[in-house]
Amino acid sequence: MQTKFTYVESQDSRLPYDPRAAFPTQVRQSFDSSLQHLGHIDSYLLHGPRTRRGLTDADVEVWRTMEQLQREGRVRFIGVSNVTADQLTLLCNLAEVKPSFVQNRCFASLGWDRETRKVCELQGVKYQGFSLLTANVAELATPQIRQIAAAHCASVAQVIFRFAMQLGMICLTGTTNPQHMRNDLAVSEFELSDDEVATIEQISG
Repeated sequence: MQTKFTYVESQDSRLPYDPRAAFPTQVRQSFDSSLQHLGHIDSYLLHGPRTRRGLTDADVEVWRTMEQLQREGRVRFIGVSNVTADQLTLLCNLAEVKPSFVQNRCFASLGWDRETRKVCELQGVKYQGFSLLTANVAELATPQIRQIAAAHCASVAQVIFRFAMQLGMICLTGTTNPQHMRNDLAVSEFELSDDEVATIEQISG
């Protein structure tokens, strides 16, 4: 089970902590609220740094608290979402416990988050990609992608998930449709060639 701590600026009306409290208290209150609802937490993520560039003192306080939660044995893994390559590098350099996961929206137009994935590989962090389909509607409609799908008797969605897996991503997707679930699992039944992977990467620009 994976959940997140979210700063008040990005949180919805169901605020799971006292926004007047210090950040370490907010993190613990949010964690306890999630634990009460979920029953068990394997992975706890910072939903995103507080600013678009760099890391703030608040980010450091939050991360130190998350590290402590892991040391206390309350959660197995900690990580971060919606982070740039530069922010991830900063976090790994200051962390006493490096993030186990990065969870980012993955845009083909931005190179499938290539720079952040490079930092993940260097630092031994697992990359979780989300919105692989919904963030890339135009790219997925190109003739090149459809030709690759046809060559494997697969859907475009299956091709993109397989591509992401071959790049080392953990693909995050959600569906309640049993057939869609079976289709997603079937991506392990074929493999893209190096040329096909390169074609999909080049579509990113």
